[in-house]
Amino acid sequence: MIWIVLLILLAVAALMVAPTLFRPSTVTAKDALSRELEASKHQLAQIEAEIASGFLDEEGAGRARRAMQRRVLKLGERLDALNKGKDEPSLPSWMKFAVPATLIIVTAGLYPFIGAPFYSPSNPADQPELTPEQQAIANMSSEELEALLLQRIQQAAPNDPTGYVFLGRVRMDLGKFDEAIESYETALRLSDNNPQVAAELEQARTFIARQNGTAPPPSATAPDISNNETANAIREMSPEEQQAQIRAMVDGLAVRLEDNPDDLQGWLRLIRARTVLGDAEMARQHLSDAREAFDGDDAAMNSLSQIENELGLTE
Repeated sequence: MIWIVLLILLAVAALMVAPTLFRPSTVTAKDALSRELEASKHQLAQIEAEIASGFLDEEGAGRARRAMQRRVLKLGERLDALNKGKDEPSLPSWMKFAVPATLIIVTAGLYPFIGAPFYSPSNPADQPELTPEQQAIANMSSEELEALLLQRIQQAAPNDPTGYVFLGRVRMDLGKFDEAIESYETALRLSDNNPQVAAELEQARTFIARQNGTAPPPSATAPDISNNETANAIREMSPEEQQAQIRAMVDGLAVRLEDNPDDLQGWLRLIRARTVLGDAEMARQHLSDAREAFDGDDAAMNSLSQIENELGLTE
């Protein structure tokens, strides 16, 4: 039965893509090179923006810049050669059919050997049962978890930052805000200022400030990624972790500026960071918010106009 369903789905997919395959191609080599050249120039401009914002150090950015410049030069030379001669023909029709056909045949041939055609979701009843200790921990109240964490930290892992992070989270749930901040600060010290711990600490501070109806303290800002230790820690993460961490730091700065909008340098950092992350619309919104906050301050308005022109945020 499952194979019949798969064949029907394959036939439907083939009918949907067939009109596109039969349509004559209008994209030539010159068109493709022009688009690739524009994209490479945009990436080169992003590298310069990341240097200015502190996301990249000069040494690392220099290597990336040189590689991208060589790419732009090579693409430009190829495009010039095409402009002087005859443009290459569009993609042959047979190739448009051969590539998807090859993919389908190879995939269908390999799936029975390396796939899981008879896979069925596991039954929750088949999952291993919790040990008595795990079950006891799952049933604990927040107060009991706090006591257990304190006991284990003192007896087994007094220098492990992970235990203090968990302790900070439990204390936040209990409303023990001062003790929670103390736990996070200990974790930050033991982890050598790990940026993930720093971001969670600042999020806790911001939450506490809002609960108390006050502005976040001056230190409650996104960690400064221009700091060498923080930048090095971020570079050691995977690309996905880097993006998540940088966005968390930028979002933390945005939260602080909502409650403390009189920080001009904070607005400038936020606008630049949003632009580097590709959030141009959000950067323009921050620019508008900053101008509203500094209405009547000529020096601040001039700084905002300068960064608007520098980052190309004018509409």
